[in-house]
Amino acid sequence: MLAETIHSLADTANQILLYIGLRQSNHGPTQEHPWGYGNARYLWNLISATGIFFIGFGVTTYHGVHSLLNLQPYQNPDLTIPILILAYAFVVEGYVLYVAYKAVKVKKGKKSLFKYIKTGDDPTTVAVLLEDGLAVLGVCLALIGIWLSKVLQTNLPDAITSIIIGGLLGLLAFILIRSNARLLMGASADPQLEESIKEYLSSHKSIDKITSFKTEILGPGRLRLAAEVEFHGEWLINREQIVKDAERIRSGELDPVPVLMDTSERMVRTLGKSINELEAALKTKFPELDIIEIEVN
Repeated sequence: MLAETIHSLADTANQILLYIGLRQSNHGPTQEHPWGYGNARYLWNLISATGIFFIGFGVTTYHGVHSLLNLQPYQNPDLTIPILILAYAFVVEGYVLYVAYKAVKVKKGKKSLFKYIKTGDDPTTVAVLLEDGLAVLGVCLALIGIWLSKVLQTNLPDAITSIIIGGLLGLLAFILIRSNARLLMGASADPQLEESIKEYLSSHKSIDKITSFKTEILGPGRLRLAAEVEFHGEWLINREQIVKDAERIRSGELDPVPVLMDTSERMVRTLGKSINELEAALKTKFPELDIIEIEVN
């Protein structure tokens, strides 16, 4: 019961930290944070996971090991109230787990649950799902430990189940720390999505080839794309205008220097317009692209 109490306190504190992260991550770009606050949820999730490790895993495991090494005579207590509390917790946590799973199922799409947990861009929903799943499992383990201690008239099963619950909390903390650390360190987008974006860029009529391609997850559903490309030279030239200018130069009507300067200026404007049109097309095709940086190689 003490292990599950610590577990519940850790979960409650964790949900508060997740809520703080969600609120802060919704803030838009500022002068100090030009890319927005999307990574804030990953930072607070990481803090939350660290708390689960030290409080949930550390305290619970210590209590279980201490009880195991210092077994006291079984007192044969009345288990009515503990069982009612655990039964109520099972119902509540089971319902929350069902709601969390429905939310994750929508977000993960065609990905397997394991792949979504490993590579997804929203560890907040993953944290809620795993915590609720572990909460339901923890309640079951606590009931088993209490029942076995009653049947065997010894505190040994109770101590062992406390250690198991603590170990599971440690595993949960490790999974969440890894997921959030990956995103805080600038994880790239899903390889399949990257390949789709590359194919779209390569197939665009103005692009000759892609020389550099990078993506970074800025938050759930928010990506940053940085690409260096080479444009087709013909795409940047107004051939009809150049032919007219050449004819006027041959006839002596125009000085070649101003004409060449004007041609160069048109190419720069055409290049800028082409990049703007390409970025707009990319955002239409891939709405998750929040920031696009295309440079000419």
